[in-house]
Amino acid sequence: MKAFILSLILITFAKAAVITSVEGVILVIDPIENPTINPLVNIQRPVEINNGDVINLNESEDKKIDTTITWNADEEEIYDFYDAQNWDFLESGLEEFDRELAITNILTITDSFIIEDSPAYSHIEIGDGFSVTLKSTDFTFQNANGFTGVNDNDNVYSTLNITDGSSMNAGFSAIGLEINVDSTSSLTLRGFGASINSQVERSVVNLSPNAQLTLSSIEKFAQQGDDIYLNGVSFSQNPSILKFNGTTGTAIPEPNSFLLMSICVLLLSILRERRN
Repeated sequence: MKAFILSLILITFAKAAVITSVEGVILVIDPIENPTINPLVNIQRPVEINNGDVINLNESEDKKIDTTITWNADEEEIYDFYDAQNWDFLESGLEEFDRELAITNILTITDSFIIEDSPAYSHIEIGDGFSVTLKSTDFTFQNANGFTGVNDNDNVYSTLNITDGSSMNAGFSAIGLEINVDSTSSLTLRGFGASINSQVERSVVNLSPNAQLTLSSIEKFAQQGDDIYLNGVSFSQNPSILKFNGTTGTAIPEPNSFLLMSICVLLLSILRERRN
């Protein structure tokens, strides 16, 4: 009995924090402290250039522009993501988005309702190492489109963050795109092929506890299981990380570690009293 309780305590401590190493620096991430943030589950790949040299990620930070761009349209449904009149670029210094170029800013889109109806496979590219964050935003691609990274074979992630009660409905994600879905948000990838497409560069979906992911079928979760993560564990490694309702999987929350610890302390106290 005592051995069992001690084992339970060790398990409880393990669940209380995620310990990971990034470039030799040990990080302890407490999922209880901020349950809406998913611990780092995919170490960012090095920024590689053709001659094989590695650029220090910190050196490139000053080249990125932290830009907040807000939705500035009056209509209930907007069908052109690229129409400059739909955006307030005041804080960004930009005048428009160029359809032919990748997004090379760190963008935050807040309180928006966007229906993007560009022709199929005319996806929106996010530049290497840059990100787009949706906050309280519903974003739907009407056709076979989605956000992607850049096709340059350098294995550097581009990032899409879906947060604060946001939802995104797209045909696919592709070309080195990392999508992070927080505990209040949802992602739908309705493509019938490899909707988390890693044919050119690997793409992944990181789910926080209670985040929802919808694919075109249950079978797709098995096929794409290596690219779906919850707290560092892929769906292929442990299918129980998702609870299903139809073709929607909800990430299972971790048990409350502090509650488990309290139970263990109580059990140890009872055990000591009985021994005395």
